[in-house]
Amino acid sequence: MHTGEKNVLGTMRSQLFNFDTSAGRATELGSAFIVVLSLITLVMDTAVDGGSVAHTWLRRAEFVFWVTFSVEYGLRIYAAPRRFKYIRSFYGIVDLLAVVAGITSILTLGAAKPLRLLRVFRVLKMARYSSAVERFSDAYDDIKDELALFLSMTAILAFVAAYGIWEFEHEVNEAYGNLFEGVYWAVASLTMGAEGIAPVTVQGKILAMLMVMIGLGIVAVPSGLFASALSRTYPLPPASPGDQETS
Repeated sequence: MHTGEKNVLGTMRSQLFNFDTSAGRATELGSAFIVVLSLITLVMDTAVDGGSVAHTWLRRAEFVFWVTFSVEYGLRIYAAPRRFKYIRSFYGIVDLLAVVAGITSILTLGAAKPLRLLRVFRVLKMARYSSAVERFSDAYDDIKDELALFLSMTAILAFVAAYGIWEFEHEVNEAYGNLFEGVYWAVASLTMGAEGIAPVTVQGKILAMLMVMIGLGIVAVPSGLFASALSRTYPLPPASPGDQETS
């Protein structure tokens, strides 16, 4: 790498990743301003008619935001000291979601509702400037492999349970007419409880009880992982002698 390219790369890193410098703070304020504007257009888009002139201008603004976020994401990948680590990091995923969500600004993909839903996650880009969120980001980086394994096992368990409840119930309970309904039941049972689609067979009820008990651990394990990672990443300072004497 030539000296000039190294200088350019160093300047970009300072602007994109170091908020202690004046250039970094300027980039921080500019990025936050663009995020706020994109959220304003998102809110306004829900209040205008689909074929109106205002809607057309909002779609154009959405395209501009998409291009801006895409360029920013590309520059951050280029300037990151460890590129793959940035891509897998919390902020890397948030930046990627902002780019993917903007694909709906292309007219031919305007009906992609799942992608349009991702636009609301742009608000997470504001988290880059919060020290509290920075601590959670560091904790996520510390346990992301464990979380990936845990989520993979949870997905496998949910699919097995979905097929099981379908096998037990589909002949006697119309609420489980297909495997998708079984997947919905399994995910709901692991988290909030599947109200309104209770099983009627003995095997289905046993499976439902097992899923509820397992669901308690599903909620507790990620919380425990994050708490442990936070304590390792940001340990509490040792108590001073004065504090020990008064306690």
